[in-house]
Amino acid sequence: MFEFYEKRRIKKFIYSKGFFGILSILVLLMSYAAYGAYGKMEGTIERRATLQAQLAELEDRADSLEEDIERLNDPRGLESELRTRYEVGWEGEEVVVLVDEEEKRGVEKKEEIEEERGFWSELFDN
Repeated sequence: MFEFYEKRRIKKFIYSKGFFGILSILVLLMSYAAYGAYGKMEGTIERRATLQAQLAELEDRADSLEEDIERLNDPRGLESELRTRYEVGWEGEEVVVLVDEEEKRGVEKKEEIEEERGFWSELFDN
């Protein structure tokens, strides 16, 4: 008989408003913690993608530097690097300057404009 009353007391406690209030607070706290963990996970995924891109960029840079080191260990590579950086050459070598047609036309037009200036423009520009 006492077991029947004991079960009734437990059911009454479980279905009480206080128990539901405490249970809802616990569920809300757990939900808040799960939402915070989700936000941290999203941030970590973004940082990981950024760091992977930086790693790939650094690996490419390391490869290019290794190629430069190999090229500079060769006398011909060293000479070509000196020629491009410092514009040096052997004795007797001359520089050849190639002019684009567009640049040549621009210089010709500028000369034509200067020739077209009249007496009054020459007088007042000085």
